Amino acid sequence: MAKKQMKRSLSICSLLMLVAAMFFVGCDNGDFNPDNGIHGTPFVPGQSTVVTDFLPKSGGVGTRLVVYGKNFGNDTARVHVTIGGVPAKVINTLGESLLCQVPNKAYSGEIVVTVLDEEGNELQSGVCENKFDYQRKTLVSTFCGTMYENNTKYDVKAGPFDDCGGFDRLLWMKFDPLDPDMLYVAAEKKSFRIFDFHRQYADVFTTNIDNVSSCDFTKQGDLVLSRDQGNDQNIGLYMFTRESGFKTRLELCNGRGVKCVATHPVNGRIYYTLYRKGEVWSVDPYNPLDNHVEVGLPRTGTGVLIVWHPTGDYCYLMHYERHTIWRSDYDKTTGTMSNPYLICGKDNTANWADGVGSSVRMKKPLQGVFVKNPEYAGQEDEYDFYFCDNGTHSIRVLTPMGRVYTYAGRSDGGSNGYRNGDLRNEALFYYPESIVWDAKRECFLIGDTNNRRVRKIGKEE
Repeated sequence: MAKKQMKRSLSICSLLMLVAAMFFVGCDNGDFNPDNGIHGTPFVPGQSTVVTDFLPKSGGVGTRLVVYGKNFGNDTARVHVTIGGVPAKVINTLGESLLCQVPNKAYSGEIVVTVLDEEGNELQSGVCENKFDYQRKTLVSTFCGTMYENNTKYDVKAGPFDDCGGFDRLLWMKFDPLDPDMLYVAAEKKSFRIFDFHRQYADVFTTNIDNVSSCDFTKQGDLVLSRDQGNDQNIGLYMFTRESGFKTRLELCNGRGVKCVATHPVNGRIYYTLYRKGEVWSVDPYNPLDNHVEVGLPRTGTGVLIVWHPTGDYCYLMHYERHTIWRSDYDKTTGTMSNPYLICGKDNTANWADGVGSSVRMKKPLQGVFVKNPEYAGQEDEYDFYFCDNGTHSIRVLTPMGRVYTYAGRSDGGSNGYRNGDLRNEALFYYPESIVWDAKRECFLIGDTNNRRVRKIGKEE
């Protein structure tokens, strides 16, 4: 996905350099009035304004567009251009060509050039027969959540998406696999939320469980929650049954310091990590007595999250307190996990650096999600892994080849904040913790914890 965007950007840049050269050569060939410094042919009253062509043929917001035709005039202040019905900034006009900038949301692509008189009334207007192919840009925006008093206060409340207050914690996100319009966001007792896209409503899910750390669904569609508590004899995993409308709560098994639960997509077992023991365990949610250790982790007493690949062939283990990502392969014949091995980062070294393997630097990598990349079609692994790098205030990507690059955030060289816009040039996050891919609406949703909001990464709307 990212490589494709990069190639497209390079080709557009090359084309724009050519277009700019053509445009400024046109300036030299036009008429020049030494008294007013205006290039080009003046507008001729009574003659039609005609739009014949434009370059480039496609692009997104901000693309510089050269429009060709006749009788545009040479007074920029008196030339009005719309693209897709949206006013475009006119940079220069030379009578038979003009340079403008593609505006936001110019979806239909129709190009109209209008020449105005001194009072702003239309004199002549021309419409291009062909349309500009407007390509929606991928941007960071705010899905929901509001703050006030200089971004320092917020209300925790249920309500429609545009009036549901702010959010205390946004630890883990998971769509209901049987209903893609229901999103569950795990957080502490009074902060667990449900986003209902049917009703466009953000509700509060009452669990009566303190310190909920994550959530997932069984293959049958029941909801499983992990509880991060400090006693080996207390319950660590709970299940809420779909049949009861997620009202009936069952106790699955004990567990101290359960940081994460993850359902294996093939065998259906629930895998979970234990902080103090430094182990990955699994349990059959419909036979809780079948509960045993699967594999040891490189260290005890450290926070680890687990995310299974959609094929079930392997999982990533996010050693967030040690700033590394490890991998464990799953043998479908024996039903066992391999000993974890390091994929990227350097143990206990927090920083920011893109790259491969031990050259990568992260700072508290948290929830991640696998997303299929069309460019990998036919390859052994067709998925990129997008994850929240909490301490560097960014969203990063781990490719199947082991390369890590920064996808969104850090527009001010690494600072945190709250700003929407271009993925890398404008957007800012503030300790993002959770991320989910919304396959139905084709966008990412991010739990941006210290901004108390759910952010969105998707095509402009």
